Amino acid sequence: MSLFGLSMLAVVGFAQVDLNRTVVVINGEEIKGGEYYHRMEFLTGVGKPMNQGVAEFPPGFLTIEQLITERLVLQLAKDKGVYPTDPEVENEIKNRLVEEPKLLENWLNSGRTDVELRYTIRLELAQFKISTAGINVTDQEVELHYKQNPAMYTIPKRVKLSVIVVRDPDSKDKVDAGLKAGKTFAEMAKTYSEDVTKGIGGELGTINMGALSETVRTSLEGVKIGQATEWITTPNAQAKFLLQDVIPAKKIELDAKLKREIRRRLMLDKGAVKNNIAKEMFDLRSKANIDIKDKGFAEAYARYIEAYKKDIAVKGAGAGGN
Repeated sequence: MSLFGLSMLAVVGFAQVDLNRTVVVINGEEIKGGEYYHRMEFLTGVGKPMNQGVAEFPPGFLTIEQLITERLVLQLAKDKGVYPTDPEVENEIKNRLVEEPKLLENWLNSGRTDVELRYTIRLELAQFKISTAGINVTDQEVELHYKQNPAMYTIPKRVKLSVIVVRDPDSKDKVDAGLKAGKTFAEMAKTYSEDVTKGIGGELGTINMGALSETVRTSLEGVKIGQATEWITTPNAQAKFLLQDVIPAKKIELDAKLKREIRRRLMLDKGAVKNNIAKEMFDLRSKANIDIKDKGFAEAYARYIEAYKKDIAVKGAGAGGN
């Protein structure tokens, strides 16, 4: 179980469905929105990961449980004096729109409202502010972290490759003969390759060097752009790679966006040590007066709370914020 039992903002979503709207038609038989929602609410075989395994609960209950958790998070933020203000929410939306210009457009197109977006942002800010209460990270710390961890902020060397994979000596010889005669690598790939990329001329795209096997990396040494490697033998086939381009490693600039990301990461790391949020949420949930009107969901919540207590006990409620 995560710290708050929540996942962060996901811009991709699904539009709301009118209860009388046709959702799907099977051989002329319509399924309406009302049946869709009701079935989804009580759908079986859906679970929530917990320390003891996956506990099965219907989606309707999981939705109620998440709503309860969200309200408890916001109440805890108020109790700790870190409840996000309207200006903070608006500023966060502004920052995200800089990073993701179509954020609001995609959100509204998914069927959700502007009010729901602000609620979600406020909730995420509350999570962050609770987790980092009393934590401060200076500009100097951000810059030092950036300097001391160059690998974290460097785009590694990449290569653009194509491949031909064959499984018999005859095909290998025909590829070699074709290339020697001046035919293109793509032509040979489309004709003889047995790789899934044959339809697009063997194009593999741009790949981090570190993601390639040592054998492939070694075969690329000394190969110039536009040249192909020697055949590489594997247990079941032979492969030849065309080096189309090399993109050198590049250090990511420490701009305002990256500074913000680093500051947040460092604050969360420090907060995980200083703030025992798991215990605070456990105490708040244990004392909360929860009145679920649906009997089945109420019983499910009681089972969930028992599993939740065992989950916290295993992790150690006093062992820190995570």
